Amino acid sequence: MDTQNDIVVGFALYQGCTLIDFAGATQVFSSTDGFKSVWLALEQTIITTEGVAIEPNYHFSKAPKIDILFVPGGGPNGVISAMQNKEYLKHIRKISETTTWNGSVCTGAFVLAAAGILKNCLATTYWSQIPTLGLLADKLKLKIPPSYPRFSIDMEQKIFTGGGISSSLDLALEMVLIIKGLETAQTTQLFIQYQPNPPVDAGDPDHAPQYITDRMRKEDEGFSKALTRQIEKIIN
Repeated sequence: MDTQNDIVVGFALYQGCTLIDFAGATQVFSSTDGFKSVWLALEQTIITTEGVAIEPNYHFSKAPKIDILFVPGGGPNGVISAMQNKEYLKHIRKISETTTWNGSVCTGAFVLAAAGILKNCLATTYWSQIPTLGLLADKLKLKIPPSYPRFSIDMEQKIFTGGGISSSLDLALEMVLIIKGLETAQTTQLFIQYQPNPPVDAGDPDHAPQYITDRMRKEDEGFSKALTRQIEKIIN
């Protein structure tokens, strides 16, 4: 197989990012002819929100040419630390200048915003943090789609964003569909046997019982407040 002309997807990892955010999308892209996935980071080992130790392929400074920049979401400490990490932001900003596509899944949208990459586009994020992302709408000229989409693709700006966590699978498959077409996307979907049929139907607030949604919103209040403080710095 000739891999010289593969589209390289660079996952920009940081301490406290969420495993399936990048692992799920990596599975999709790596199962598709014409794509190559690489994991980038500042450190030799990344500890995810699940406590899993990950060894990235490259330090940012030694990364190959990246065609698609993909920033995962993470837990409160991870996301906010990444938003404050000038070296990390410098690297993803530099990568974004020569990519074809830039994007994120889940709360990675806030990291993209802190880097100045997320602007003038459609954008979404993890369901409980959509109102928080909305605080940036005027400053960054963001259009926030209604409800809780699995992904949002801005074809004009070539920016993609995903909903929470498992949305990385849908988002990556949509990118395969856009770039490689229907047959390739269907082939990838069949190869990874991705035919979701969950035993329960509570994947977003439009489907979950209200009391569970209310409880989880309350649990996320601390994260929302911390993100808001970082957003105020961007706005100001």
